[in-house]
Amino acid sequence: MTELESNQETTKRPVFLLVLVIMSSINIGISTMGSLSAILGAKPDADMIKEAQLDFAKMRDQLEAANGADFIYIVDQMETVTMNMFAHFHTYNSIQFIFLLLGLTGVILMYQRKRLGFHFYIVYSLGLVLLPYFFNSMQQIPTILTIVGVLYGALWVFLYSRNLHWVNQ
Repeated sequence: MTELESNQETTKRPVFLLVLVIMSSINIGISTMGSLSAILGAKPDADMIKEAQLDFAKMRDQLEAANGADFIYIVDQMETVTMNMFAHFHTYNSIQFIFLLLGLTGVILMYQRKRLGFHFYIVYSLGLVLLPYFFNSMQQIPTILTIVGVLYGALWVFLYSRNLHWVNQ
């Protein structure tokens, strides 16, 4: 292989990076639209809150019927997290919107061969995991929620890290 062929290989954008960029852009784009519509929309009214509470009550009943009473505390914790999110609705969604924009910026920068994008993406991934902790105490948040969030974010960061050899700036 000549030096010219070697240089052409390093400048060719990895297909896997393109796949990740497309998938991330779809995910972040849909989440951003939801967050933006929540910021611009009205705070949940009493009927929506009551409906959410009824849904959580149904989940508790279903767990009891399925001999899953040991997991009812998770439903209780999720209800607390949801009620706190409703109480701080615009603030919660505004912070989420900022993290989502940071993630989208990171994806675009990585696509443009800028290593800073990878760091933005890490902050975005951690930010979404930590967001509920801004409005709830540690005891109120189900551990499984944090574990799944960390694993999901770590998976995406790992997948993007496979392309860091190409991202050189």
